[in-house]
Amino acid sequence: MMNAAEYTCIEPGYVEKFFCDGSKCGGSICCYGWQQLLDDAALARYRSVKGTEGERIRAGLVYLEEADGFGLRHEDDHCVFLRNDGLCGLQKKYGAEMLTDVCAEYPRKTRLFPNNIVERALCVTCPVAADLILQNEEPVSLIQRQIKSTRGNYFQPAGDTEVLEQLHFFDWQARGIEILQSRNLSLPQRLHKLLMELAAADASLPWGQDTDGVIWEPWAPAQQARFFRFFVAGIEDNTEETAAYLAGIAAWEQAGFMTAAEAQKLLAEKVWQPYGLMLENYLVNEWFKELYPCAVLGTFAYNGLYFVVQWEMWQFLLVLVLRDGQADIRKTIKETACWLASRLNHYTEARNVLMELLRSNKG
Repeated sequence: MMNAAEYTCIEPGYVEKFFCDGSKCGGSICCYGWQQLLDDAALARYRSVKGTEGERIRAGLVYLEEADGFGLRHEDDHCVFLRNDGLCGLQKKYGAEMLTDVCAEYPRKTRLFPNNIVERALCVTCPVAADLILQNEEPVSLIQRQIKSTRGNYFQPAGDTEVLEQLHFFDWQARGIEILQSRNLSLPQRLHKLLMELAAADASLPWGQDTDGVIWEPWAPAQQARFFRFFVAGIEDNTEETAAYLAGIAAWEQAGFMTAAEAQKLLAEKVWQPYGLMLENYLVNEWFKELYPCAVLGTFAYNGLYFVVQWEMWQFLLVLVLRDGQADIRKTIKETACWLASRLNHYTEARNVLMELLRSNKG
């Protein structure tokens, strides 16, 4: 086992409370439906186990020709080491040290900066992590602590240090959180203010502006529906969950969409006022986790638009589900947030598709 390196970690306070509890999700997210490539250290550990137990572990590996490496074998669309109680058989027998980097780190997302400084947050695609983020009764706050890890090779480089310093990245990261947590403003007003400040900051960027007079007003449901359809078609999302959303859109379209004002009124009454903290904490988590306003290639204003259009898709799904007045609102917030995060974080083409749609004004 490699020696653990020490890192100065900046993270939301809830991260240190997380531990994997497969009994709450049955491994339904991280052990089902997708294949991972084993890191070299994990593969070496699995090859080193002696006797019949070693043979059992190696029988659970499969060579993935398209990736030119080994992964964990799946049966009935789930990892063969997943137990009936939703826990990992390898971890149960050998401890977390036996896991691959992906299995050990998910749903944590860790960005590595120089001098062994990392920023870390949780992905809301994990149900346990989603509860920590969305059910938190306090606003997200960042803490700094020392951590040790043997999995530094898995941490994602945060980007060019000189460029981040030139862009005053950490100042803008903090400013974005400050705006998103401005309780004197409604959630749309906070996003509008954030976008306006980012657009104004473009004047000081080395490469200038790529958006002229950024203006954003909340989209009408018909516009949101059109964008949503373009997006799911672009990422080739044919899951049952998305098919249900598309069927709901078709039925709503036939009956006649709400106006923007009607949708905003529904959201204000049913979601923003009673559950505003849930939405705020999700937005803050995503802003911090994805390194905004440097998350995507382009200016600050373009990063702001990229962030805001995700909010538009989320709002649309909330209205789509809640408009008949029958849905469990807390459950709907969690499920739609998970849908959005899983597409943006786990669909390879999602970022490119979203950027292309923004550039081509498909909204």
